[in-house]
Amino acid sequence: MSDYIKEFQGRFIGIMQWDDCNALLQKLIYQPDDWYLYDTLEAVPSSTMNATSFTADISNIKTILTEEHQERYCGIVYTNDLEKPTFVKIFHPKNLGKSCGSSEHPPIPQWLLSKTKPEDVVEKFGPPKKKQGFISKYLKF
Repeated sequence: MSDYIKEFQGRFIGIMQWDDCNALLQKLIYQPDDWYLYDTLEAVPSSTMNATSFTADISNIKTILTEEHQERYCGIVYTNDLEKPTFVKIFHPKNLGKSCGSSEHPPIPQWLLSKTKPEDVVEKFGPPKKKQGFISKYLKF
């Protein structure tokens, strides 16, 4: 198992309070170097981001979280370390699945921020592909 997969499956601390979430994101903005930002709806990045792009993307994610997650608590941001984070998982507020991951195939975080080069977690941990029947294999409905 690769280092990235070990980290992805490792222990994470859930960020419940909005103040703690803002503090974590601000910490990332203040230390923008050497981060991979993997949006799991897109291709796996092959290089770290430059500081300007990383800062802009974190600000954009923060806006999405505050505008689309209308809860009194955060609960959709997780980090491996509150003081010196090296891996952060952020779920999109509109893609939380059934009871925030209690289903057989919990949702994959939309944004994965890491110091380790990412691997395709959607392929590895996403829901199983639906089996195609004989007809649907050849015809797209």
